[in-house]
Amino acid sequence: MQKLKKFALYILMLSFAASCLAGCGSAAAGTDGTSTKKYNLVYQCAWGTGGGPFKYASELSEAIVSCSGGRVTMDCLATNSIVSTVDMLQAVSNGTIDCIQTCSTVFSDDSLGILSTIPVGMTYEEYIGWYLGGEGQEILNEVMAEFADNVVVFPCGLVDSEILYHSRVPIASLDDIKGLKVRGVSDWAAIETELGASVVSMDGGDCYEALSRGTIDACEYSSPATNWAAGFHEVAPYLTVPGIHNSSAAYLFIMNRSVWDGLDEQIQNIIKLSCTAMMAQNWAEDRVTNAEAWTKYVELQEQGKLTINRLSDEDIETIKETAAAYYEKKCEQNPLFARVYNSQMEYIEATQAWSQAADTK
Repeated sequence: MQKLKKFALYILMLSFAASCLAGCGSAAAGTDGTSTKKYNLVYQCAWGTGGGPFKYASELSEAIVSCSGGRVTMDCLATNSIVSTVDMLQAVSNGTIDCIQTCSTVFSDDSLGILSTIPVGMTYEEYIGWYLGGEGQEILNEVMAEFADNVVVFPCGLVDSEILYHSRVPIASLDDIKGLKVRGVSDWAAIETELGASVVSMDGGDCYEALSRGTIDACEYSSPATNWAAGFHEVAPYLTVPGIHNSSAAYLFIMNRSVWDGLDEQIQNIIKLSCTAMMAQNWAEDRVTNAEAWTKYVELQEQGKLTINRLSDEDIETIKETAAAYYEKKCEQNPLFARVYNSQMEYIEATQAWSQAADTK
């Protein structure tokens, strides 16, 4: 993992050197032609300290600071340090905060949420392709402008897939979730309901106790590493994959436009390149961490302490069909959501044939 960090930082330093050669416009310049102007940026993320998301938000600021050669200072502040998570977009737009890192699902409108993830949505490869090779950045700018007209935004990270369920009873097929009390949120809760589950809405932090007491029969929560740390295997002897409800999630870096315009071109380039580099680095670190946690789950199964089930291809196809019908109705009700969803689906369709042809597994 340390090698991944060093590699990403090496690429960023090369990019920094290249941007130095390009000069910095009207900013104060050193004897070698590079700028000497310094910036202190107030930066808050949407996460509490200690977990992977906060670590990834911190790595972004560390990359920017390091590649700026000390010209930028920006400490990563945890959620609620200055404003609450739900108020961060407004705060960065009005200048209370200079910049933020978040998943857009923390905001109330579905047209924003889909920019980070939706159930039965894009994989890591599809998100990075759509954002960096397709029209994802254009769509991101267009949608964000509808909600905050004084910001610039870039995708700045991607994370791995999640576990579908930890449960008190076996869930080996879609038939098994019918009538079960299942913790679900947002669009996935609606899709689960269509599939026959009895969905219970609750905060993720309450899932352990709810499983322990039998208040719920099953929960979806997060990735293998995060779920292992939460200890769900202690109170739920069954586990179900794949995490089709959340195949990947994209982080966003959002900066006040006036602050952005006040940065010289060199620092702007460093920020953009750092965001791009973190899309690969976050996912790579997340994949390694989750693989290590998954090994622990497999070991529990080998010890007879856990049963791991995988939904059949037929069940997965049923979930996709149910989700497609649900999103079709949602697109009719929300044109902006439809703009994002249709763009993502068009990207998947346009690249799917080659993706399948190139698959060596």
